Order: sequence, then C-alpha cells, then structure tokens
Amino acid sequence: MIYWIDVVAAAAAPSYAARWQERALALRAPRNLRTAELFQVIEPIRDVDYALLSVYGFDSDDVGEAALREGSSSDDAAFAVEGTKCRVRITLSELTPTLPGHVWLINPFEINEDQIPDVLNMWDKAKNHMTAHAGFLNARLFRSAAPSTKYGLFNVSQWRSAGDFKQSLGDKAYDRHRERSMQYRLHPSLCARTHSLEFQ
Repeated sequence: MIYWIDVVAAAAAPSYAARWQERALALRAPRNLRTAELFQVIEPIRDVDYALLSVYGFDSDDVGEAALREGSSSDDAAFAVEGTKCRVRITLSELTPTLPGHVWLINPFEINEDQIPDVLNMWDKAKNHMTAHAGFLNARLFRSAAPSTKYGLFNVSQWRSAGDFKQSLGDKAYDRHRERSMQYRLHPSLCARTHSLEFQ
C-alpha cells in the first residue's frame, strides 16, 4: 500500500476537519482509498506546530500527488498543510480498535534523507523498550517515498492510556534514547483518533 499523510497546522484545522470525511469519500472510488484516519492533538510533547494529522491508505501505488494535494487545504491556509507520500517501513503488532482512554503517539520526524539510517537505528533500539510496556498496543513507522520532503519519517503508535505512555518515558532505561533523539527535529504529541474509515 501507499499512504498519504497530511500534517495540518492550527490555522487550517477547522476547515480541514469539517471537510475530512467528505474528502475521504471522494477519494474512495477514483483513487482506490482503503483506509483513512484523522488524529487530533490533545497534548503536545515537544515542538508541536500542528493540530491534526491524517493518514490515507491506498491499495495502488499509482496515486497522483497533484490530486491528493488538491483539496487538502483551503485556499486561505494552503501553507498550513504539509502532505507527504509514504510507505510503511515497520509495523509492530496488529492494529486494534480504539477504546475509551486510548491515546496515539504521533511523531513527525523533520529529518533529511541522510539522517534516516541513524534515526531508524535509534527507533529500532527504542522500540524494544516501548513494546515491553503493558500499555503499548501497536506502532507503524512510515517513510517518505521521496527524498526531498519536510518529514522523512512518521511514527504512529497506539497506547492504552496517556499514563502508560508517560510511564514508559520515565524509566531510566529510556534516558539514552531521549538524549540521542534531542539531536533531531522531532515533533511528538499525544493524540485522539477522532475518525477512522475502512473501505472494501
């Protein structure tokens, strides 16, 4: 599958959210849209300049970027939506239904192509720590399909609760991963998944 991820700043969030389901339905038939998710920031963690993030999944690689960019933002706030064509790089555990109390860690990695190998290595080491915690449910790491995009990677992971996620960060074992991550421009936040659609 190929994915399109929109990172939506606060200026564009109200109009984007109001049109989100309509846009997803419009992409269904002509663009082979299979899944669509909309996440809303509920707690910024570090350097968060977005209010929404949307993930569209297509069962065909033949997805025109021009068509996806069209309508992804309103004319008066076009600058406030950053779209990226991606592929799933790593999946940890199967997706599970969103239940009350569940939160999603959303983390766009603002890195260039040269930095991606080191960040993948860092993420690979940190994932063992995260997945060992009872509150961890699943994670997907998306990689940009093009080298010259603002965001090179996106981490989208589901946790049983915000408390479970924060407890995992409080372990001393995580300190070395945190220190290593500070050299990169990461934008993590805890989010609610406000909408989710699946099409056959």
